[in-house]
Formats: sequence, structure tokens, C-alpha cells
Amino acid sequence: MNAQASHSPLYTPRDYAAAILAEVSRERRNQLLEACPEPWRPLVREHVETAFARIAAYRQHKATRAKAAKEPPVPAPRRDDTSFRISDFTQSSPEVGRARLAELRAILGHKEHRA
Repeated sequence: MNAQASHSPLYTPRDYAAAILAEVSRERRNQLLEACPEPWRPLVREHVETAFARIAAYRQHKATRAKAAKEPPVPAPRRDDTSFRISDFTQSSPEVGRARLAELRAILGHKEHRA
């Protein structure tokens, strides 16, 4: 895929870098780098290396995201203390409850409370 037409002149180091990045074959990229004016070559090389590093980082990011999307979510942590269960406590009749309260009041020394 060629982003620029081959007949359009290249005026800046960024133009050369864009043309090099648009080329598929390594030989053609090397030819374009050799066709670049000598004072611009280090800058063009830096532009191309930076762009390839960004492309590699983006591909790595996409691969990591795709891998994470395929994995199931992490399960919630389990409770270690399973000794307490609400179903373990039996319901009592009101008479048993009142008798227990009377015992507790007697232990504390309160007078008989009538409601």
C-alpha cells in the first residue's frame, strides 16, 4: 500500500518517513532511505523507528486486550468464617422470650417491669 503517489516529490523528512512507512517491501524502504538527502537521513531514520515502535506497542496492546477479553473474570473472594448461619438459630415462642428476659432482669437486680 502506497500512501503517496510515486510521482509526487518529497520535500521534508516527514514526507520521506511517511513514504518509507507506506512501503510494504524492505528493499523499497531501503531505496527510499538511500534516496533521502544525506543531512535528513538521521531524522528520517528516527521518524521511521519511532513509528515502527508505536505500531509494535499498539499491536502488543491489542493482543493483550484480546487475551484479557477471552479470560473469565476473577471470582469474588470466599468467606472463610462459615460457622455463623442465621438458619442455626431457632425461633422461640413469646413466652420463652419473656421468661428469659425476666431471668436477665433478675440477675441485674431490676424491678419487675410491666409494659
